[in-house]
Amino acid sequence: MCLSPVGLSATTKLAPAAFASQTMSVWFLSDSMAQAFNAQTTQFFNAKTEILYFGIFGFGAVAFAILLFFCAPLLKKYMRGVD
Repeated sequence: MCLSPVGLSATTKLAPAAFASQTMSVWFLSDSMAQAFNAQTTQFFNAKTEILYFGIFGFGAVAFAILLFFCAPLLKKYMRGVD
């Protein structure tokens, strides 16, 4: 619920004026792809693989957060002038 408005706002602010509708479409496409990925991975969840299932997703989330932490200065440089 919190991610969608922030992502839509960032998409409209960062997109070139000529490509605003295309980047908005890419935002919605990435959301639908993530939901499709989630639907496919839920078939691997059961009581026996519970720890491994959440461990993999937890590790992936932490790894992605660390990657974003190190990429943040570069992203801020590219976003100069956008409030």
